[in-house]
Amino acid sequence: MIRIVFFILFLIPLTGLHAQNKKALIVAIGNYPSVSGFRSINSINDIPIIQNALLKLGFKENNIQIITEEAATKKNIVSALENDFLKSLQPGDIAYFHFSGHGQQVIDLNGDELDGLDEALVPYDALAEFVPGIYEGQNHLIDDDLYLIYSKIRMVLGPKGHFLATIDACHSGTSTRHIGCARGTDIILAPPGFNNQRNEKKQDLSQSETQNADESKMASMVALFGSTASQLNYEIQAEDGKNYGALSYAFSKAVNSIPSDASYQQLFDRIRLIIQSNSNNQIPEASGILAQPVLGGKYLGTPNYFSVREWQNKNTVVIEAGFLNGITSGTVIGFYPPETREISNAIPITTGVIKEAAASKCIAEITQGISMEDALHSWVIVKEENFGNLQIQLQLRGEFKSVDPDIWKEIFELPYIKKTDTSADLVLIDDPNKIVLVNKFDNQIAEFSHSSSRSDFFYKLKSALTQYGQSQFLRKLNQENKQIAIEFKLILVARNGIQYSEKTQPENLNAPDGKISFKEGDQVKIKVTNTGSKPAYYSLLDIQPNNQTNVLFPQANESPSDYYLIPDASFIIPKVFRLDPPLGQELFKLVATKNPVNLRPLDQRRGMGDDSDKDPFAKVIKLSYYKDDTLLTRGITSNVPAGQVNIYSVPFVIEK
Repeated sequence: MIRIVFFILFLIPLTGLHAQNKKALIVAIGNYPSVSGFRSINSINDIPIIQNALLKLGFKENNIQIITEEAATKKNIVSALENDFLKSLQPGDIAYFHFSGHGQQVIDLNGDELDGLDEALVPYDALAEFVPGIYEGQNHLIDDDLYLIYSKIRMVLGPKGHFLATIDACHSGTSTRHIGCARGTDIILAPPGFNNQRNEKKQDLSQSETQNADESKMASMVALFGSTASQLNYEIQAEDGKNYGALSYAFSKAVNSIPSDASYQQLFDRIRLIIQSNSNNQIPEASGILAQPVLGGKYLGTPNYFSVREWQNKNTVVIEAGFLNGITSGTVIGFYPPETREISNAIPITTGVIKEAAASKCIAEITQGISMEDALHSWVIVKEENFGNLQIQLQLRGEFKSVDPDIWKEIFELPYIKKTDTSADLVLIDDPNKIVLVNKFDNQIAEFSHSSSRSDFFYKLKSALTQYGQSQFLRKLNQENKQIAIEFKLILVARNGIQYSEKTQPENLNAPDGKISFKEGDQVKIKVTNTGSKPAYYSLLDIQPNNQTNVLFPQANESPSDYYLIPDASFIIPKVFRLDPPLGQELFKLVATKNPVNLRPLDQRRGMGDDSDKDPFAKVIKLSYYKDDTLLTRGITSNVPAGQVNIYSVPFVIEK
């Protein structure tokens, strides 16, 4: 992944007046030629969702240039950046560059990288292997080249302009079993015998060491990346079943949810949460000053309603919103008179149900019907949210001679398991010595002996599938209600025998881009704050790197009604939590509700308890993945009234 340090100084006024324009260049390469050595990826899918995000950000369609596939050679990309794109810019403009494709590390030839490696984007005509005298990286677009091009663009834009770059690629390795789709290769493009002396602990090697002396004359710049330098940048399977680049998906979804005065920090926080909710194996990164408004404050913002794009007939309309806006199949919508701000006491003209949702549009069915005039002039507002399809895509690899063939019928009759040969969430592999269940990031979820009895194999596999599915559902579970918004932060209280208070936290606990890191064995407390306008009850879920789910509070001997907070109040939970293995990315989710909700049955350390909670959100939780087959969902979740809960999530890393 390309990494460049950007030093941004105070803006210096320019003389003269100019109408600020927004110009964009998108490069996407998915089908690399077979001779290149790079696998095909789904970069072309990124184009429409990035376009949608740019339109949301105020770009005009005719100001978005796109280069794809065989046209995206190194020569053409450089030419587009330095000629067509650069020459279209004027001082004070806003420029945007996006790349979706492979990335690779290459040998550093000018000695400016401390690890001896440059990072490079992989154009269509680049090759994965270093062949002395034939291919030595001449078609790779390395970070040094990009730095010079970026500098030219920023000089043209001047200190009143702004430049944003999003790089949905990485230089890390592909999955050893080729399960998940990663955008990069672990092959270093270097001569035979090259010895990489990389030391990641010594310095953050995700950034170039090059600096520029003329920053005061340049536009400010922010760059966003799909993962850290040492991680895979995996694709995400979205609600429509298609694969998208993790950063492209998260960026597009975040743009559709931030307020008009949002900063890059707020945007990046959402991007990080979306990516880490879909993958506990990668952490996005950012360069530049994030404490500034998105696009210099020239962002259109997100309304609290949607519009009808097309009236097809009285029972079918197309809505100007899709899964990027949180709209999925099964969502219930209401058609209200314009300027309707609060729907709790308002009566809709009619209601409908979303039958099909794409990225930025969806088809709604209106049973009672609606006229063209009413539809086109209505504000469309979500009445009941739906959390989408909960099915797990399971792929089988191998002959499984030691397994009773009838077991597969029982497994695939489970309502939340679907057999697939592509885009699997989980893969069951018959290895010579054992049977292993791995996820799309090639992490082992469970293993089974060839000598296991039929019942042991079935119930252990069913349990592993259930636990994984539930954790993935909870990772992606998000709902927002500013009235009952309770937030929390982690306070380190002890590390290696040293005591800390809220005011004496270590400086390296939070990175500049918001990444939170703890050490194995750290002891923490949790401070909760009600930032909403109404009192609320709250519960805290912990989703571990191994996909085990724990309920931190309320605990088994406590009542959900004990955890209650009034507006503007803060409280430090007296319990101390020790951060023990498994190491990796952990996710805490605080669920705030208007009524007490018992989430303790989610705790995978205990069996399911007796619970008669009738809260709609609690019903959704019960219908996710439980051991009692009578409660299992049929693939689609129940609906929850809009604004029923607020879910505040904090991803963090536990390191050795």
